[in-house]
Amino acid sequence: MDPQGDDIPGVTDNPVLRLILAGRARSLDEAEEICLDESLPEVLELLRQPIPDEELAQHPLMRLLRVRGSWGWEDSLL
Repeated sequence: MDPQGDDIPGVTDNPVLRLILAGRARSLDEAEEICLDESLPEVLELLRQPIPDEELAQHPLMRLLRVRGSWGWEDSLL
């Protein structure tokens, strides 16, 4: 499957799934890590903008960061 040529709503518009389809990640976990690492500049830019907290919380990157961003830290304390 060519992720650049095929448009599948809900799949090819998802940056995490695109990483898997392109062969850059072998698992969902790895793809989420890559996505967050590569998106840090965008996250910082979002935080600099005067966006209401409710709107910021609904942004896909912020939701992914909130769901996954502290797991390593939390697990290391156990």
